[in-house]
Amino acid sequence: MKRISLIVAALVGWIVLPAGAQVDVRISTTQEQFLPAESLEVAVKIGNFTGAPLKLGTHPHWIAFTVERSDGGVVNKVSEPADVGEFTLQQSTTGTLRFDIAPQFALQQPGTYRITATLTPIDGRETFASAPLLVEIINGVRLNEDRTFGFQKPDGSMEYRKFILQQANFLKHLRLYLRVTDANESQTLKVLQLGPMVTFEPPRWVMDRQSHLHVLHQLGPDNFRYHDIDPDGEIRVRQTWRFSGRRPELRVNESGQIAVVGGVRRPDRSDLPVATAPEAAGSEARPVPPASESSRPSQKTNAPATGTTR
Repeated sequence: MKRISLIVAALVGWIVLPAGAQVDVRISTTQEQFLPAESLEVAVKIGNFTGAPLKLGTHPHWIAFTVERSDGGVVNKVSEPADVGEFTLQQSTTGTLRFDIAPQFALQQPGTYRITATLTPIDGRETFASAPLLVEIINGVRLNEDRTFGFQKPDGSMEYRKFILQQANFLKHLRLYLRVTDANESQTLKVLQLGPMVTFEPPRWVMDRQSHLHVLHQLGPDNFRYHDIDPDGEIRVRQTWRFSGRRPELRVNESGQIAVVGGVRRPDRSDLPVATAPEAAGSEARPVPPASESSRPSQKTNAPATGTTR
């Protein structure tokens, strides 16, 4: 089943839009500021008010995005949106598709950008464009020292990368990010948003013998979040901890395992693997179990997310 956020109905043949046909196109994002190379998901809301069912996705370029800098310069496109297949939007209904446009454009330089989505329901016929959406690309503040690490790939070769922790201020709220780059920082391989952070307590981090980065940072007055992240930027473990007589800390035992000690584990829906029961506070280091393959988050793609017609 195709993963599209519209209820799809079968319709045979081409649709000829009547004169003055109206297709509403609106785009939005969940935030207005992004780091360079961060996932930039755009929700495209399509409303069909043509007076007839509207068939979309019938040709490769039925939807296109353009990105312009604030000075009017057009940002180069490096790829096209993912193919979502054909579907039909019934008369007087709306639906939403979601696209991550970060892989499609070279959005590496800080500044303000205008994003526009254009629909061409029938190849070569009338087009419908959204109003421009303004977003800002900003640089984060680097928090950790410059450290290059190597790890062995499945084929036996060695590769060298960097973990870079950054903080960014969004509407007076700090967020913590992790950027995974090559050894020279010339290529950003992944950007992860680890969550909100407080100004008065810097995050703690340590690398283990498998080149995993372990990060513990404070979310608020009493809450902390722990991540175990592998060299590819995949989150293997994510946990939420609460202050309880003692601040949670990272500790390395004699065998090189990393554990969170102090505080109390607070199960949360965002946990990986999924939390089942609270863990009591203790003074001994507890090894952090690795996530199974089935528990690891799937890699984000350019395909739209699932949804329903409203």
